[in-house]
Amino acid sequence: MKAAEQYVQLCGRVGNLSRSLTGVSIVDAYFGPPSLAPEKQAERTEPESILQDIGSLIDIVKGSIRNELRREYLLGEIGSLQTVVEWLSGADISYGQLVKRLFSIDMKAYPESVIDQQMQRVSEAFAVFPGADVRDRVDRFMTTGELRGEPLRYLIEGELQDKVSEVGRLFKERVFSKIGGRIRDNGVRYKAVTDKPWGGYNYYLGGFKSMNEFNVDHPMNREVSLSVIYHEYEHHVNNLCRERAYLKNRYAELSVVPLHTGRSVISEGTADSAKEFLGIADESPTATAMEVLSTLRRMVSINAAIMMNDRGLGIEDVAPYIAERGLRTADSAKATTDFFKPKTDDGRVNIWAPYVFTYHVGKTDFVMPTFDKAVERGLLADFFKVLYLNPFSGSSVTWNIAFDWL
Repeated sequence: MKAAEQYVQLCGRVGNLSRSLTGVSIVDAYFGPPSLAPEKQAERTEPESILQDIGSLIDIVKGSIRNELRREYLLGEIGSLQTVVEWLSGADISYGQLVKRLFSIDMKAYPESVIDQQMQRVSEAFAVFPGADVRDRVDRFMTTGELRGEPLRYLIEGELQDKVSEVGRLFKERVFSKIGGRIRDNGVRYKAVTDKPWGGYNYYLGGFKSMNEFNVDHPMNREVSLSVIYHEYEHHVNNLCRERAYLKNRYAELSVVPLHTGRSVISEGTADSAKEFLGIADESPTATAMEVLSTLRRMVSINAAIMMNDRGLGIEDVAPYIAERGLRTADSAKATTDFFKPKTDDGRVNIWAPYVFTYHVGKTDFVMPTFDKAVERGLLADFFKVLYLNPFSGSSVTWNIAFDWL
């Protein structure tokens, strides 16, 4: 069996292990041969056996894959899977080491002076909205367009479903047209769900189609919901191009989409950059306010995750910090910790605990600096070609290699 096929099987084994221990598989999508599908792999494999096979696979990849970008991509992904197995099987790995080994990025808190600067930007952006002070203005802004219950479900399964067609058209006109060749797109369906730790999620189903789920356990601001469409649709586009590359080149490793690897950093970074990719420069007060507030809350969430997972502080200490610095209500601040707290309510390891870094770091440290350079040099089409036609570029491990020509 070739190295790439062994890698696909490994993803399935690690995914089944993570599901058994946390309730969540690290395999986010699969559209390859049925014989290699995650469900065909061992439901519960001992970690020691998986780790032994990982060691052997690393040697095989080093000795058999000649293409540098493909080889480094695979080695990075395998190293992350090794870390997942060690972490979930109880190895003594600090939070900082976990973030570094999973995502090939450093765990760094944002200095409070930087948070202060971003809060000032929020204060300036919200000055045009009614309220006694910035906190009151943010609260009013978020609650004015807040929906819950059936109106929220209708927004997701009705209005958002209609809006997604427009976003798809923009990608065809402003991205696909630049990279050449036809990108097949069978669309995205929207669904309201409950009992999830996230607000929205793109499930790629294979066959060039996706399901976007939105969590309706908590009220949702209408404007925020509409803006999230761009993020989730870019995930869809990324996977469309990945499946296209798999079918064209038959690199088996492209048929599986794992979480908690260097791929996640670039995936979330490009999704958070979707509006920039599409050239949507909405300078309205509402759009500006949402953008600066979102950036603030991304930064505050990273700091809060470090407080909980690295410093060992509890929700009773961290939630007030999130409320104060992220300009959230007490209930919203507490709910935010569900995504990155060390343990779930049933006492299992929270598989999402380190993932909070991928969004902001992916966008600000990797994607946007490269994108801006490409725009400045008139090489945007070349940027999109590398990003979307060569999926091996889409990892924090390979990003700088793939774009060294810039």
